[in-house]
Amino acid sequence: MILCFLFGGFAIGSYLLQVYSAVWQNDIGHIIRGESRNLPLNVSLNESNTTLFERSRVIFPDSYSALVSPISIVLFFTGIVSLLAGFSIWSLVREKEIKSTKKAMLDIFLLPEEKRVLEEIEKQGGSIRQNEIVRNTGFSRVKVHRVIKNLEKKNLVMKQQYGMTNKIALKK
Repeated sequence: MILCFLFGGFAIGSYLLQVYSAVWQNDIGHIIRGESRNLPLNVSLNESNTTLFERSRVIFPDSYSALVSPISIVLFFTGIVSLLAGFSIWSLVREKEIKSTKKAMLDIFLLPEEKRVLEEIEKQGGSIRQNEIVRNTGFSRVKVHRVIKNLEKKNLVMKQQYGMTNKIALKK
């Protein structure tokens, strides 16, 4: 994750440095700063003594050609992808940390009977009928009713009518 952030920052930073160099210092920075620059106004591309490199420099000045070169563009997009990968890894790690912290906090603040009922609900995929909890845990119906009521107060489960019994589901 840290390497993704470092590489992405370096790649985008180097591209932005190229942009700064091309725009501010070479081509239009002198206009903004109020300086005059003597450039030849009529350049003939048909002269036989000009090389291909010189012709390309007239059409694409060095500073701008560096910005649109394939290497620069790949570096820029690789930096963006790297930063996005770093953020996604960070969010996944953060989500796991939050989940484990919640689990630890629940273990501290729940009674053993409440933990047992929550484990039973989790075993059944997050939703179970109340009479199945009674059968699987061995607790009495009254005890299960009280435990579920406490878990509802703690906002961990929700109870819905399901025929002659209740359906208990974990809250997300």
